[in-house]
Amino acid sequence: MEFKCKECDKGFDKRRGFHLHLKAHALAIGDYYVKHFDRRDLYTNERIPFKNYDQYFNDNFTSYGNFIEWVNSAPSHEVKSLLREKAQDKFLFKGIGISPPNLYYDLAEMANIKIYKKLWGCYSKFLKELDIENFYTKSLPENFWKDPYDDIEIFVDTREKIPLKFKNTIINKLDFGDYTVGGELYSKTFVDRKAQDDFRQTFGKDIDRFRREMDRCVKFDSYMFVVAETNIDKLEDHNKKSKFKSNLSYLWHNIRALMVEYPQNLQIIFSHNRAGAKKIIPKILYHGESLWNVDLQYFIDEKVYGMEQRKTKVSV
Repeated sequence: MEFKCKECDKGFDKRRGFHLHLKAHALAIGDYYVKHFDRRDLYTNERIPFKNYDQYFNDNFTSYGNFIEWVNSAPSHEVKSLLREKAQDKFLFKGIGISPPNLYYDLAEMANIKIYKKLWGCYSKFLKELDIENFYTKSLPENFWKDPYDDIEIFVDTREKIPLKFKNTIINKLDFGDYTVGGELYSKTFVDRKAQDDFRQTFGKDIDRFRREMDRCVKFDSYMFVVAETNIDKLEDHNKKSKFKSNLSYLWHNIRALMVEYPQNLQIIFSHNRAGAKKIIPKILYHGESLWNVDLQYFIDEKVYGMEQRKTKVSV
């Protein structure tokens, strides 16, 4: 790819050399691109600020909120065209061949599945256009929300520091995860519970350790549900107020990467709090393998939020 200077017509093979050349014109990199490539927010027509080269030429909006407003107000053919292009570029760049869960779209600040359904008629049509395998093809089992399933026998790992209290528990060392079931209900389904601070640490500095745990899970043809006793809004809000801030953009990046690396063996579930974790874990373990192809967080969001596009901006 050649980079040609619009100030003097000199060409460069590499972007770095071209950027160094801009000093000869007393131009900062950002000033050059804003001067010669006037990019505007598709919703407000505001100038898009320059942060770096890739951001400047990839962004079509100055904020996530503007993106959602444009999606809901622009002609549908324009919205479909842009969403298709952005998704195709993202999937190709990340090597995604199996459909990610709705949470992936939220954390990548893309349109959610509800919008793809609205514009394409159904989500599978959208995926078919992009030649992506539709993995989450099932709905929730009947009575999933009504039945508490709290009388099942649950195995708790010996290393679980502050275990949840269920009616029937057996303490046992597990190869991975914190909770599972035995007997007729056993289907190689495991739950890894995460309090908020543990969640941040696991998907932050301990990400390599978690990958090793997932590798063991895959080796034994098993499935892991990570149940976090928090949600995106709480994590973002707590981080803004905390004196000791986490790099949430790194955390969200790691979670998105894990969804791509283990598309058929992992789901991340936000239960909002400890009480929510205690309610959802028996349901997950009771239904086990029948939930592997269910985008569980999608249905949780539908129940809690009515599946409106999530408004909280994630750290990027």
